[in-house]
Amino acid sequence: MKYFLAALIALGLSVAAVPSQAADSRNVSVVNETGYAIKFLGFNSPDDGLDEWDNELDKVLQNQASTYVEFDDDDEGCVWNIRVDWQNYNEAVLWKNVNLCKFNVLRLRYDPGTKTTSFVAE
Repeated sequence: MKYFLAALIALGLSVAAVPSQAADSRNVSVVNETGYAIKFLGFNSPDDGLDEWDNELDKVLQNQASTYVEFDDDDEGCVWNIRVDWQNYNEAVLWKNVNLCKFNVLRLRYDPGTKTTSFVAE
């Protein structure tokens, strides 16, 4: 029992010595509910304008599929613009000033008749 208690204390101390890596509050699961396959998914800060984008996708994101987007420590702020380009549709669509710190899941939606964007945050 004495050795078990010593081992348990040593384990507790070693775990406490490891810095915790909390998930970034902006990390988000994006669900494609646009009705189109997405070939480009980009995020940028409203301060960056609308010219600088990096594609967060490794492959086409099919309708009703999801992907997880992680932010780097050097990215700043909670509010981001989101741009998508569809695989077979020749127009970029924007969601502007989305506060990613307020939810974990973002369901992107698009009405092609009115060309309006919306999202549901969870």
